[in-house]
Amino acid sequence: MLRALLELLVPSCCAGCGEPGDALCARCKISMTGLKPVRRAHETPPIYALAEYEGAARRAVIAYKERGRRELAAHFGSVLTEALTDLPKAALVPAPSRPAAIRKRGYDHMRLVADHTAATVRPVLKLDRRAKDSVGLDPDERVLNLAGRLISEPIAGAVILIDDVVTTGATATACCRALTRAGADVAAVVALTAT
Repeated sequence: MLRALLELLVPSCCAGCGEPGDALCARCKISMTGLKPVRRAHETPPIYALAEYEGAARRAVIAYKERGRRELAAHFGSVLTEALTDLPKAALVPAPSRPAAIRKRGYDHMRLVADHTAATVRPVLKLDRRAKDSVGLDPDERVLNLAGRLISEPIAGAVILIDDVVTTGATATACCRALTRAGADVAAVVALTAT
């Protein structure tokens, strides 16, 4: 009842296009379907993104990460589940956030997305609190920022790393290296968006 009253007072709208209705409308959700290969200079397994980091997809990711639109996790989980059918079956490993970012948001955003997929989730990666926010860092600074600050619990078997945005590929590379050192076979990296 409280939710219905809140909806009456503050109707929800699509985080991608602003149209009244669901948190991510059908049109914006369709724009985030299918795996698009992403090329980066770093040595990683294949990297895919569901959409370019622009337009509706960018607005939706920002709304989820920075504006508290937590309900988008279910929508992102749904599009990820569909896209993952094109890849070998593997456990999902969410890319970690900085501890300060998790505290500020009140949730681990990629873990929450992973929990809304149909896959097994293995949140084994941890990012040291000394890591800085990567926004504004150039590619070399991003690599240095993660050096020695990313660890994985022991893990075996095939995994797919998931993240929100692939920019330079530094985070994906560091995560894949940590997972490989911990015993995993990283089959792919799948991001919601890529620049």
